[in-house]
Formats: sequence, structure tokens, C-alpha cells
Amino acid sequence: MLSEDKRIHTKEDLREWLALEYRRYPLTARHILPYLFQWSEGAILRRHTKLLRTTEYHFNNGHRLRAAWYNAWLMRLQLKTGMHLPINCYGKGLMLMHLHPIASNPHVSVGENCRLMPFVKLAGDDVQGLAPTVGDNVVLGIGCTLVGGITLADGIIVGAGSVVTKSFLEPGIILAGVPAKKIGVREGWEAPKSDEPQV
Repeated sequence: MLSEDKRIHTKEDLREWLALEYRRYPLTARHILPYLFQWSEGAILRRHTKLLRTTEYHFNNGHRLRAAWYNAWLMRLQLKTGMHLPINCYGKGLMLMHLHPIASNPHVSVGENCRLMPFVKLAGDDVQGLAPTVGDNVVLGIGCTLVGGITLADGIIVGAGSVVTKSFLEPGIILAGVPAKKIGVREGWEAPKSDEPQV
């Protein structure tokens, strides 16, 4: 899970996180009806973002009834879509690329501005209580799996279908394969100076 200093605690935090993450799913005039009736992928992802972050805010501030209310709606939506993202595990600026299943251990810690493709799995070791720790600006490709108490540095890209079973502490590299290994360097990548993710 995220450390206390990286969680949503104030209404200002909540507004900041939502404003940043809503930009991933823009709401323009032609999107209003799909948003109101939840007809589009972007509308559902936007709703998921609001429920996830609002649940976190109320949970972190001890608002038990409101946290339970929002969490019930969050769980309902996650069960429908197959996206199982536990609260307080994903940093600011998260982007879910499509409305497809994602499986996540409740003890994972994922940094800021990360992108998750469909069918990503972050699997922990329930016996030892270990789970993956992922840095900032990481891209997890379609169908990749992270296993156990591993650590990924900032800016890493994990290729589609890869299985990561050990830590990679060199930032800005590309991983692929089963088991995953370094196959290259993320061209032009450097630690960002703003809230915007590097692509």
C-alpha cells in the first residue's frame, strides 16, 4: 500500500487528484450524454476514478459510513468490469487504458502517473505478505504479470505478456519475456519535472 504521505487526506488533495486523472478521460460537449447514461468506456472509467478516489478520501479520514457507502458502489462497478484495484495502492495520475480486467493484490504499491493496460496482474505472496512495488511513470503492458515482493524503478515499461519475477532497479528501461529481462532503454526518457507522465 501507499505510504501515508502519498495518500489523499484533504479535500484539496481529492480535487487535485481528480482534476489530474479526469484529464485522461476528457468530458466535452459530445461526451455529456454518454457520461450521464454511462454509455461509453471513458464515462465508466471516469466514474471509476471518482469512486476510487472518493472512497480513499473518506477511508483515510475515518468517515466510516461515507467510506462504506462509496466503497459499496466502487465494488459494484469493479465486479461488473473485472477491474479490481484496491484503495490506497495507486498513486496520483493513474491511467487505465481500457475497460478490461485488472487483478491487483491489496498490498501493492504503485507510484504516480502509471499506466495500466488490460489484463495486468499484480500478484503478491500471501504466505509472506509480499507484493510488488512499482515506481513512478511506469507502463504495464497488456497481459503482463508482476509476481511477489519485487520492485520496479521509475520509468520502466513492461512489455505485453511479460512475467516479472525479480526486481529491476535501473530506471527507464524496457522489460519483456517470460521471465522478463531488460531488452532496451526507454528512448528519450528522463524523470519528468511536472505532473504529466512521460510516454
